[in-house]
Amino acid sequence: MEAIWSVSRALQIPLDKKIKELPDIPFTISYVIRKRQQIDNLMELPKDKRPPDDILWEGSSEDMEEWLDRVITKREPTENVFVIDNVEGQ
Repeated sequence: MEAIWSVSRALQIPLDKKIKELPDIPFTISYVIRKRQQIDNLMELPKDKRPPDDILWEGSSEDMEEWLDRVITKREPTENVFVIDNVEGQ
């Protein structure tokens, strides 16, 4: 169990203080770390564009993609066209 807490401290990802033994952890440590990173990234979105908890925790990756596609407007790539009609020295 100490190894888990060491990983938690090293990555600066706090674990629930109620966890006393390994079986108390419902997911693998790698899942918890990936999920925490995902949540941290999503918290950078404006509050109204963040996915609800049910999609975040129980939804599939497709659910998450659909949610983000609906709330985040995608900008079409713009073409930069420069027209040069007069060149000095010619």
